[in-house]
Order: sequence, then structure tokens, then C-alpha cells
Amino acid sequence: MSDNKEYMKKYRKNNKEKIKEQNNKYRENNKELIKECNRKYYQTPAGIKSGLINKWRQRGLIETDQYTYDELYEAYLYHPDCEECGVTLTTGKRCSTSKCLDHDHTTGIFRNILCHRCNTKRR
Repeated sequence: MSDNKEYMKKYRKNNKEKIKEQNNKYRENNKELIKECNRKYYQTPAGIKSGLINKWRQRGLIETDQYTYDELYEAYLYHPDCEECGVTLTTGKRCSTSKCLDHDHTTGIFRNILCHRCNTKRR
């Protein structure tokens, strides 16, 4: 098994362009299939989690020694009330009580789980 693993590693290293071309060709010929698979995936619990964590990363939230993305996701998922005003948090369509993961936009460090109203006041 290990010989095969080494062979494949060497093959991938020596054939990067060929593999890249094959992957591009596959993606080009299977756009609809890939799109449908992605749509289905992002409706699963793992896909929802992945999408939300990717959104946090794009908006500048970083992992710290205190929190990993998985820990933040768990806290986000099970936190019922805004830590600032106490309103019951909602998910789904954006409104003033929508759940937000508040973080410092300069450092990227997590601060609180807030409602949308309190999060926009705080910036």
C-alpha cells in the first residue's frame, strides 16, 4: 500500500499540468452536475456549517487560542439570546433579531453572539 502511495505522490508531482488540464476539462463538461451536487451539499448540516464558517473567514474572523471555528460554530448554533440586549435570536431571513457572530474588524477576534441590531450599533 505504501509503495502505491509513494508512486501516486510522485506521479502527481511529475504530472501537475496534465492533472490540472484533466480537472479543468471535467469541470467544464460537468458544470450542471457539480452545481447540483454543491446545492445539495450546502443544504446538509455539514454544508451549512462549512458555508457559515467560510462566510466568517471572508469577513475577517480568525481562530484564536481561545476558540476554534468548530467551537464558535457550536456556540453560535446553541446560543438562544443576544448577549447585549437579551432578545431571543432568530435564524433564516435577515431581520433585527437575526443571530450574528460579532468580532473586532481590526483584529478579527470574536467578541459576542449578538442580534443584528446590536451588532450594527457596535461597529
